[in-house]
Amino acid sequence: MAEQAPSDLPNEEFKPFCEWKRLEDSDVLQVHLAEFKKEELRVRIKNNSVLTLTGERLAAGDWKKIRFNSEIKLPKDTPPDQIRAKFGDSVLSITMPKKKASPASIDNACPRNFISGVKSSLARLKFSKESAVAMAVAGLILASGAYYLIENPNPH
Repeated sequence: MAEQAPSDLPNEEFKPFCEWKRLEDSDVLQVHLAEFKKEELRVRIKNNSVLTLTGERLAAGDWKKIRFNSEIKLPKDTPPDQIRAKFGDSVLSITMPKKKASPASIDNACPRNFISGVKSSLARLKFSKESAVAMAVAGLILASGAYYLIENPNPH
């Protein structure tokens, strides 16, 4: 009986168990790959936006190849050149650091004062200095008139 060449072996596709951990400064993907060796795995990044994981090994005694292929869209805040992969104890750990916010983006994300943070139509109004002074004077006159009427209900 002739032996099959490795390229002629039947393939068995499988989906590995994955765990996604979100940390403050990074995301970590842990892929559980029992019976795989480091040399049988490949981690690549396509178009700076998709993480591609592939693996292929020979099944012991079954004369077939065990394969997997997974594609995962990278989080937008992940710099592709800083992604690191480590394989040990049958777990492929892929660490994806998050981009650090620049001081300018932090400054723009925080309201400069209380009014700019209020999400109402009043917060979006823009006044010139003259309009603001006129409104303040009108408010003061109205408040004074209301006080006078409360204190002197019967002026006759």
